[in-house]
Amino acid sequence: MSNHESRSMVLAAVIAGVCLLAGLLLGGYFIGKGVARFKSDTRTVTVKGLVEKEVKADQAVWTLNFRRASADLKDAHAKIIADRDATLAFLKKQGFKNEEITWQPSKTIDKLAREYGQNEQNNRYRYVVTSSLRVTTKNIDAVTRALGATEELLKAGILLDGQQGEGTANPRYVVTAFNALRPQLLAEATKNARFTAEQFASDSGARIGKIRSANQGMIQIFGSEGNDESAPYSPTSTPVKKIRVVSTFEFELR
Repeated sequence: MSNHESRSMVLAAVIAGVCLLAGLLLGGYFIGKGVARFKSDTRTVTVKGLVEKEVKADQAVWTLNFRRASADLKDAHAKIIADRDATLAFLKKQGFKNEEITWQPSKTIDKLAREYGQNEQNNRYRYVVTSSLRVTTKNIDAVTRALGATEELLKAGILLDGQQGEGTANPRYVVTAFNALRPQLLAEATKNARFTAEQFASDSGARIGKIRSANQGMIQIFGSEGNDESAPYSPTSTPVKKIRVVSTFEFELR
């Protein structure tokens, strides 16, 4: 092969390589422009949907605690039993059924049997007995009425102990049907969010499309006094609740 032919082949190869490189660069440019155009065409708007609903609790748990002290163990237990019987009669008078009332086991403390009991030798009451009756009912109105009538027990010499757990005048009012309400609340939150997004789209000359993403967000329960009852052991001392749902949605803009 002559030198002239060799130079011609090398030149042709160089030209082909340059053309290939230019083609790749142009192809990448147009592909990049296409992706950028796709991204710019997919506009979105993110809004929050808020809904608040007032509901009434459908279950009450009311614990009535008793405490009696005496120098004689039998005497202390006899007093607790008398308190129980009188309170049980009071609850039935208020309209509660037997299956709604449970008798909690008694607990007895012997002060002299404790490690530091020697310091209480002069204590007049050696034995302390505690117990309780618990009412679990869906009759919320009956619990409210009974709370206002507990003075009858005080007049009968029964002092309800408010230092054990829930206390005497603090029933727990619970919304047990919360899970059944959840779909309705989320549907209303979605509706409110779409309405807000449509207002935004209208102002910008666009239309709302489908939902691209959704976050259920926070669900809170408030008592009628405004106290947050969302946590498992929060106070639930009001029968009327306010449930608040704040969800986040991302809509496409067309």
